[in-house]
Amino acid sequence: MGNKKQQLNLPGGCPLCGEIIEVTQIRCTGCGSEIKGSFKAEGMSTLPAEYQKFIVVFLRHRGNIKAVEKELGISYPTINKMLDSINTMLDANATTKEKPLTRKEILDSIERGEMSVKDATFILKTRK
Repeated sequence: MGNKKQQLNLPGGCPLCGEIIEVTQIRCTGCGSEIKGSFKAEGMSTLPAEYQKFIVVFLRHRGNIKAVEKELGISYPTINKMLDSINTMLDANATTKEKPLTRKEILDSIERGEMSVKDATFILKTRK
């Protein structure tokens, strides 16, 4: 099997409380050099896993909403809501960082008819 270590994806936030995480060490797999410090995670790596997966599918289909709906089994309103959330999270000028929808917010959206049970199930199943 060799001595390859399993690499984990950088989580978008603390898996316990959801707050911002701080990367404190990086290591080169080629030469073994290590650098310790405080590194800021930026861009897509700061997004929750469900949004990262969504972006990959969205880009693969070149923004074709119908194809994204079909592959992920989610509705047009849910796709728009996810795009809005992603844009807010990535916006460097945003004053507050939008967090992914909580379970309660998802249930409330279902109750108000803004989200289907199928869409909510997709979001919750793709979370890590």
